[in-house]
Amino acid sequence: MIRNIASLAVRQMVQTRTLASRMQPVGPSLALNRSRTFSTFLRSAEASSLRSTIAGTPSSPAGLIKPVATVRLLDAVASSPLLQTQPSRTVIKFSLRKGKRKTVKAVIKRFKRLDWGGWIRTLSGRHKKMWRKKANRKRRLRQHVLVNATQSTLLDKMVTKYWKRPRYYIDDPYTPYHTREEFVYTRRKPLK
Repeated sequence: MIRNIASLAVRQMVQTRTLASRMQPVGPSLALNRSRTFSTFLRSAEASSLRSTIAGTPSSPAGLIKPVATVRLLDAVASSPLLQTQPSRTVIKFSLRKGKRKTVKAVIKRFKRLDWGGWIRTLSGRHKKMWRKKANRKRRLRQHVLVNATQSTLLDKMVTKYWKRPRYYIDDPYTPYHTREEFVYTRRKPLK
């Protein structure tokens, strides 16, 4: 993101330098307009941090290149779509019809909830560039991974009760993983 802003600022500075080199002094009115815009720029609240660097520049047209480039940099930062993105929440807390929470469909597609409350997921990139991966890595990518406790509670908040109920399928490959007897909080059978 910073690299994009920096390249945009460099591009803007090059454009202002070429414009300044092409401009010929027309008369006192042009210099007056430039100094007026420069003074309004100095008065603006956005450039208060830049006053110390710009204050030493002369008022000649060649000296005005630096402040104009700084203004362009501020404009580029302000108009950058990367810096203007709003954070989005994926949980609908109140639906329009019944006022209930809704399930986030991406959670259902990407994760599976085990009966004891844990969530599992597949590793990313498990289908990409298989020709270059070794056999051990391919075997690891076929396996599932448990998410940590923080992510598990977050995923529980993102789904409704319907998806937390245990499901029973014929020849379910996840059957041995739906119970976790060795852990105190997920134990179903009493200790002997």
